[in-house]
Amino acid sequence: MDASGQTKRQLRVAGEPSAKRTKESVQTKTRTETDLELLVFGADEEDASGRLFSKLGREQGSESPASSDNEDDNEDGSDDNEDSGEGPLFFVDTERDQQEVESESEAESEDAAVESDEPAAWEDDDMQDATVALKAKARLRKLRTEEDENTVSGSVYEERLRRQFEKINPVPKWAASDDSDKVGSDLLQTSAPLVSRTHVQLPSSSIDIARVRNANQAAVSQSAVQSVQFHPSASVLLTAGLDKTLRLFEVDGKENQKIQSIYFKDLPITSAQFIRNGHEIVASGRRGWYYAVDVEHASVTRINGVPGRPLKSLEFMRTNVNGDRMAFMGNAGQIHLVSTRTKQFVHTLPMNGVVRDVEFTNDGNYLWSTGLDNHVYQWDLRQNQCVSRWHDSTVFRPTCLAISQDSTYYASGDHAGVVNIYDARAMREEAGDSTFFNVRPFKAVSNLTTAVHGLRFNHSAEILAVYSRKKKDQLKLVHLPSATVFSNWPGSASHLGHVQCVDFSPQSGFMAVGNDAGKALLYRLQHYPTY
Repeated sequence: MDASGQTKRQLRVAGEPSAKRTKESVQTKTRTETDLELLVFGADEEDASGRLFSKLGREQGSESPASSDNEDDNEDGSDDNEDSGEGPLFFVDTERDQQEVESESEAESEDAAVESDEPAAWEDDDMQDATVALKAKARLRKLRTEEDENTVSGSVYEERLRRQFEKINPVPKWAASDDSDKVGSDLLQTSAPLVSRTHVQLPSSSIDIARVRNANQAAVSQSAVQSVQFHPSASVLLTAGLDKTLRLFEVDGKENQKIQSIYFKDLPITSAQFIRNGHEIVASGRRGWYYAVDVEHASVTRINGVPGRPLKSLEFMRTNVNGDRMAFMGNAGQIHLVSTRTKQFVHTLPMNGVVRDVEFTNDGNYLWSTGLDNHVYQWDLRQNQCVSRWHDSTVFRPTCLAISQDSTYYASGDHAGVVNIYDARAMREEAGDSTFFNVRPFKAVSNLTTAVHGLRFNHSAEILAVYSRKKKDQLKLVHLPSATVFSNWPGSASHLGHVQCVDFSPQSGFMAVGNDAGKALLYRLQHYPTY
């Protein structure tokens, strides 16, 4: 018998006059009481709740009691309009008579208490004759109003079940509020943003930072982690190293489950980065080829170097997640630009000296480069030419370069462990229309004792991370614009190891640190509320 037939048979049985009951049958609970009891207290048997929800699912395709008598001939399941039973377990019935709609529109201004006085659509006459023993089971004793109370009528029992259910599942405030229409009208009367975007500045004295579960705890690297990078929009972290494996992890600070890992049998990875707004990953190393990984289609493509440029090593690679170019540093001050979409060679930018590091601006329109001659070049990638060049005599053999996302600051590290921080806006004002000029930093940070190997700004340019690979625990966080180093971190118990790479999440909620032990340490920056 199909679901509709079973439901109609239950309705007919419920409408028939009850037979003469014995004293034991009077105390038997009706089906409605049993269902309510299952909803409030759960079931003693494992499959009791399953029977209840399967019953609700069967009732989805059934008709109302008034129309059950007209479809007695369809109990064999021959009704073509019957629902297949594959829909959701619960539904909201929106079919109403025209008279009900009109009467409801006239009573919109009435109090909600008047609506509660309306009679129920259907009542079970047998509820008055049934009795329930509240002391029979321990879970029913909480329904008693007095300690010596034992039996109650079926209607009283049903009412107490409803009160207990409402006690456990109270009505939400937004549903009980009478001013919902007023609140909605107030929101529509203004064009101001619904979410406040006020930003509290980061304190310069100390930083509130907490160590959480390692980002790659689910799959520790078998060698030093050479690259860590957060996805620009998703809660995903990329790790890669000399063990030839690229790994992706879902970052939540608690589980940090591994999403995927890719092994390249012929490429020890020294650099791996997201491109094309996070839809693709490129991985390179000390080889004449590199790999492109399509994140959406899970496909891997090997690219045999830069077309027309025979480079034996592609380990020095820089990309921009928002731009359409990636750069490979070559010999004799040459910077080779490659399209992120086609992987074809675009242009070569020539420097006068040996190139040590390059960095894209956040919009991808400019590329900055530095060399051993202490000159910094600013390249316009839309024209493929140098638009500015300046010299800083305070730098000793530059090693790395970094630019903030809003291009207000840039920093350079040198071989002596000194990090120079520059105010790009003031520098441009002093330079005027000149294309070559001398600059001096507004602050020099000398907290590292060995060569600086990496610099990284956070998204708001309030933190600059500087690190060196030569010694253990050589990582410092610099506050901006004060250009002071946070004194409370790292501490003696931080145990960072030999830091290899650092990155901040898109909204600076997390900071990842890759070290020589194959770990991607993860820290929660409490000042920033979001990922």
